[in-house]
Amino acid sequence: MTPRRLGPTDPALPQVLPLIRLAFAELDGVIDPPSSLRRMTGDDVTRLAAEGEVWALGDPLAAVVILTAREDALYAGRLSVHPDHRRRGHARTLLRLAETRARAWGKPRVILGCRVELAGNHALFRSEGFTETHRETHEGYPRPTSVWFEKRVTPMSDTTPEAGPEAGPETPDHDDARHASKMAKKKAARDKIMATKTEEKGLVIVHTGKGKGKSSAAFGMIFRCIAHDMHCAVVQFIKGAMHTGERDLIQAHFADLCEFHTMGEGFTWETQDRARDVAAATKAWDKAKELIRDPANRMVLLDEINIALRYDYIPLDEVLAFLRDEKPPTTHVVLTGRNAHERLIEQADLVTEMELVKHPFRSGVKAQAGVEF
Repeated sequence: MTPRRLGPTDPALPQVLPLIRLAFAELDGVIDPPSSLRRMTGDDVTRLAAEGEVWALGDPLAAVVILTAREDALYAGRLSVHPDHRRRGHARTLLRLAETRARAWGKPRVILGCRVELAGNHALFRSEGFTETHRETHEGYPRPTSVWFEKRVTPMSDTTPEAGPEAGPETPDHDDARHASKMAKKKAARDKIMATKTEEKGLVIVHTGKGKGKSSAAFGMIFRCIAHDMHCAVVQFIKGAMHTGERDLIQAHFADLCEFHTMGEGFTWETQDRARDVAAATKAWDKAKELIRDPANRMVLLDEINIALRYDYIPLDEVLAFLRDEKPPTTHVVLTGRNAHERLIEQADLVTEMELVKHPFRSGVKAQAGVEF
């Protein structure tokens, strides 16, 4: 079989996600934590086909790989072979294709990740010349959960990928006509996606992760609501007496549009009293339900509720059932805090994980007005 690239409008592109899901289904119960594949959508595949490269073998599809450019590497992801087409060298074919594409893009290496449990895959990668570079640990796990591999390649002397459908979308264009043609293809793919987006609904939005910005981004949406003259509300589950810029501004100038309730007594290490924490979280959840039930509120922010859920201050089952069964259909609910529960992530419509890359606190810099509060 000869590899072929699937563009965003290729008739075979809708086969990609079902094939990947079928190939990954046998990993259920084998890898821990479960694959993030469940959150991948057909729109994601279309976007990756426009912004990166989706390559496949066979018709109907027998194997696929998705290539995306990193700063100094080409990432080969979602390498999948249909169970009926295993042991025919398809994975090796696509791995070697990734090397060719890395050279065309001017990237010095191909990288890929694999779960620690999949020793057979590790052996395949090593047999193709890949070497292990490091291991990573998913949040909340005491052991490494992923293994990363790389293979060095020699880039072409001309690092601009060849013209035609295989050209990498992020390579600099030295020809105005070529650039215009490429942008037109991107626009056509984007327009096709946007034409299918006709529904409006109230969203369940989760901001989680170790990085800074979960509450900050949520308050950005609250201020957008205020700017659109939409009623909204905030319930803070953990933060206590500390004054914050957002609370002071809202209460001083926008109290008619945004109710603000600080219900917590501080972070858990400050109170050191579980009974008080549970009582405060329960009171905050009762207020949150009242505000969410009010159809006048178009958005309700439950700030740091994920922490209360993590420590079982309020029942997760009750929160999930309420959001599913009682939230008005046009009301947005935003839940922030690190360590969001997997079941909440599964039920949510929009999930963003803030990744910690660098933080001044580790260098001895304290929280500062305008940045943290």
